[in-house]
Amino acid sequence: MTGRRGLDAQRFEQRVRAVPAAVGLLRDLTEFHLSMWGMTAHTPDLVLIVSELATNAVNAAPGAQIDLRFWAEEGVVGIELEDPAAALPALRAAAPEEIGGRGLEIVDLLVEEWGTRQEPRGSKVVWVRYRVGDAS
Repeated sequence: MTGRRGLDAQRFEQRVRAVPAAVGLLRDLTEFHLSMWGMTAHTPDLVLIVSELATNAVNAAPGAQIDLRFWAEEGVVGIELEDPAAALPALRAAAPEEIGGRGLEIVDLLVEEWGTRQEPRGSKVVWVRYRVGDAS
């Protein structure tokens, strides 16, 4: 784990293996860093966002390495989750009887904006920008 602090930003990055237990670890690390940064008011939303993105990555690339990048800067929290699966996730409407399939819908409701991008090495990144107002 690396934690780097700049003058106006807090950030952390974590690489984990894409297994179900990694989702809980990434949630816990997110909660820990938000507490350290004095941003506990936003913890429930941001932990849920990380959980949904991590769950999608675990399902898309089981057993592979995935990378979470998380930072707070100038009233915005940025989150990126990178996995080696090439297929881009898409927002979809889950049927009422479906147990899953609502993760990106939840993320879409919570964040200012989100998207995906393909990396030159073939992996994909799902990113979000979450507005927190004054990040101090």
